[in-house]
Amino acid sequence: MVNFRKQKTVPFRAIAICLGILTLASISCKSPAGTDDEEAPYITVRNGCGIALDIYMDSAFQFYLNDTEYYAIQDVSLGMHLLEAKRKDTDILVKSYTAEITENFGYTWTISSNATLKITNNYGETLDIYGDGTFQSELTDQTDLLVATIPYGEHLVEAKKQGGTTVVASTTIDVIEDITYTWIIQK
Repeated sequence: MVNFRKQKTVPFRAIAICLGILTLASISCKSPAGTDDEEAPYITVRNGCGIALDIYMDSAFQFYLNDTEYYAIQDVSLGMHLLEAKRKDTDILVKSYTAEITENFGYTWTISSNATLKITNNYGETLDIYGDGTFQSELTDQTDLLVATIPYGEHLVEAKKQGGTTVVASTTIDVIEDITYTWIIQK
């Protein structure tokens, strides 16, 4: 029986020793206080404005984004940073934003259009309004239609006789800034 007890206590001692070694090893692997590797902040840029954009941070080109794409600027330092979105392959500024990075986590800048289109129907009858081939709304005579958040870029806007396919007026609008564009339909 004495051998049995020795065999039974040895595994418990071995387990206790192993746990002690693992605890010491995990403590010794940690960095000293204040030098832990923290994830550097990053800025995710989302393009929801309708056109391809070149993205700059602090006047330095970062990457380009097609419409509906997103990408992150990694390892951003703490402080103020000027973010700019320019129409791809041009110097035309579409949007700018000053980001104040104060903590080590991710930030998101979503670029979208705030442009609107005001359509006035002075044609003399109710018309169907189409934008880029898609029905938008019915517009009665002597009334206005306000279409919000028009994506940047060129758009074909058409007025058709109600319920028909006959185009009575059309225009192409190049949306390049956040303003209200106007189109007055007349005979």
